[in-house]
Amino acid sequence: MSGKKLPDIGINSENALPQLFIKPPKLSSSGKMWSGISLEQHYLPPGETSEYSLKQFAITINLGQTFQIERIVDRHLEKGLMFTGAVGLCPIDTPQIIRWNRDANILMLSLEDELLSSHAVELLDTDQYEMSLHLITQDALIYQMGLKLQEQLRTNDSDSRLYVESAATFLAVHLLQNYSIQKALVREYAGGLPKQQLRKVIDYIDAHLTQDISLDAIANHLNISRYHFCRLFKQSTGLSPHQYVIQQRVERAKQLLKRGKLSIAETAIACGFNHQSHLHRHFKRLTGVTPGTFLNS
Repeated sequence: MSGKKLPDIGINSENALPQLFIKPPKLSSSGKMWSGISLEQHYLPPGETSEYSLKQFAITINLGQTFQIERIVDRHLEKGLMFTGAVGLCPIDTPQIIRWNRDANILMLSLEDELLSSHAVELLDTDQYEMSLHLITQDALIYQMGLKLQEQLRTNDSDSRLYVESAATFLAVHLLQNYSIQKALVREYAGGLPKQQLRKVIDYIDAHLTQDISLDAIANHLNISRYHFCRLFKQSTGLSPHQYVIQQRVERAKQLLKRGKLSIAETAIACGFNHQSHLHRHFKRLTGVTPGTFLNS
């Protein structure tokens, strides 16, 4: 396979991903308040890497045209066609060499060991998990979650932190349930949150609605795991924590607009949205009308 060889970043480099390709990423979550997960989008010319390994679990999603890919792991060569939407999975500390034969548009998600190990305790009864290696697989859930995280990064919504932490949680659980060598335990979470805990969560969200709400902060407020909280909260309300926060911000916006003391831009900030456009988009989606139409009705 032709292509210029990329710089040697060394085995077990702590920050291998940013050094792996010649050109910087077109999109990156670096510098964002993302917890446990990071995202990069790369447009790559044909090429190959030096042997490297990562300190994060790596997910590669092909957003572009089909290309041929080769991977060498432990002197074993794998080949395949990375079709549009295909997903590649590489566990932590896996030395490998990758080659590809044409321009590629790829999304790379990296999950921290701590994120996976914390959920492995709940799903596998151990933090010592082992993940399988996949050069190419088809996984619609991973593909769709990758696209949604990409969109969150592009729009930089005020609710992106809560959304990303929720997505990272469900992505980690999905990987452990479907790609870990150990078999996940089957646990049922029925009945939702007890009324007292649900009220505690609702009060916490209401009190912090203008702030950058963290999923970890809410779960820690109840002294339960991220995953446990997300499942029980949705059973109780029918909404994910992210959806509920957006709904409550829009409800607060309706109240403020009715009072008529703030402009739409001021209302957006007062409700926890970063920009007026964010309020506009979510307000119209949930109410069917724009804030301006609502204000003048």
